Amino acid sequence: MDEHVFESGKHEITSEHAVLIPTLATVKSLMPYVEAVAVVIGSCHIHSVYEDQDHIKIYLKDKRFVDILVNNGVTILGRQINVDYAVPRADKIILSNVDPIVPDSILMKLLCYYGNPVSAIIHEKIATNSEYSHIECGKRKVYMKIFPEKKIPTKINFTYQNMIFRIDVLVEPLAREDVCEPVSVPTTNQEENIDENSNDMEEEESSNNIKPDIEEAVPRRKPTPRQLAYHRRGKSKTNSASDMAHRLKRRARKGWYGTRNAMSRNKFAQQNKERLRLAVKMKRHLVAEEKKRLRTSTAVLKTEASQNNSATEENSSNTVESKDALDQSSLAIKEVSGHVAQFPLNTKDMIDFMKKTRFHRDPVQIAWEFLEERNTKSLEALKNQLREYCQTIKDQSVKLRIKRIISSLKDTSSE
Repeated sequence: MDEHVFESGKHEITSEHAVLIPTLATVKSLMPYVEAVAVVIGSCHIHSVYEDQDHIKIYLKDKRFVDILVNNGVTILGRQINVDYAVPRADKIILSNVDPIVPDSILMKLLCYYGNPVSAIIHEKIATNSEYSHIECGKRKVYMKIFPEKKIPTKINFTYQNMIFRIDVLVEPLAREDVCEPVSVPTTNQEENIDENSNDMEEEESSNNIKPDIEEAVPRRKPTPRQLAYHRRGKSKTNSASDMAHRLKRRARKGWYGTRNAMSRNKFAQQNKERLRLAVKMKRHLVAEEKKRLRTSTAVLKTEASQNNSATEENSSNTVESKDALDQSSLAIKEVSGHVAQFPLNTKDMIDFMKKTRFHRDPVQIAWEFLEERNTKSLEALKNQLREYCQTIKDQSVKLRIKRIISSLKDTSSE
C-alpha cells in the first residue's frame, strides 16, 4: 500500500506545472501545440495536454521548463505565439506605450527599483491568428515580486539616448486563493465617488513616484575605506587648506619635487654627454689617423726625392754636357725632348700621356692606350723613358707625378 502511494506520487503534478497557449482558429488538432512545445524543451518533458475554453493547457514534468517556455514562446505554423503561466508565480506587470527602441535592460533597471523580477520581459504580438503574428506591439509584460514598502506608479518617465519616454504601467496582483474577505457591493453614487477618489490618489502617487532619470533607479556603489582615505588625504579638522599648504611647502623645502623631476633630466643629460664624448673621441681619432697618413706619405716622397736628386747630381758631375743641358732645360717636357729617348712615346704622345694622368686616373690603363705593342717590354721601355724625363725636369710637381706613375707601373709589372 505504501509502495503504491510512493510510485503514484512520483509523477504528481500541480497547476504550477502548466502553461497556457492561446488557441488558433486555423488549428483544429492538439498536436501542433505539442510539437511546438517539444521543439523548445523536448517531448520527454511533456506530461499531458488539456484543451480549455480559449487556451491550450500543457502540463510539464518539471517547473523549470515553465519559465523557459514563458521567456521564449513557441512557433506554431510559422507564427510566434506567447506562452503564459497557468498559475502566476508573482505579480504581473503590463507595460504599455513602450517605444521599440527602448531595450529590455533599461526597463529592468527601472523595475528593479520596485521589486525583484522572476521572469524575462515578454513582448506582446499584434495578432495571433494571422500572418502578422511575428510583429510586436508597444506592450510588454513581466512577472515580479514587488517590495512591500514600494508601489509601482501608473506612469514612469525616464531618459534614454537624450530623449524622454513615458510608459504606462498596469499591475495585476497575484490572486490569493487562501484569503477570503467579504466584499460590500457599493451603490451607483458610491461607485462614482470611489472611482474619482481612486483616480486622484493614483495621479498623486504617479506624480510623486516619477523618476526623471534612470541613473536614480540604479543603486550606487559605496566607496571603500581606502578610497575614502584617499579623498580625505591632507585634510585637517581645524583648517584643511593651511594644513595642505604647509605640507606642500615642507616638501618643496626638502627638494622632493626637484629631485623627482631632476631624475629624468639627469638621465637624459648623462646620455647626451656620453654621446658627445664618443663623437669628440671619434673625431680626434680620425684627425690623428689623417695626420699620420700625411706624414708617412710626405716622408716617402722626400726619401724618393732625395734619392733621385743624389742620382741626378752624380750623373751631372760625370758629364758636363748633360749638366749644361740640365741647366738650360725648360720647365716643360717638350723643352727637354732632345735630351731623352723618343721610344716608345714621342714628345707629343708623352705630353698627352701626362695630361691624362694629371687627374688621378689609372696610369696603367692610359699607358695601354698609348702603347702600340701591349707587352711587358714596351712597358719597361716606358718606365725607362719616364725616369729620363724625371732626371731632366726640374719642376718638382711634375717629378712627383712621374714617380707616382712609375710606382704604379712597377706594381703592375710585379703582378
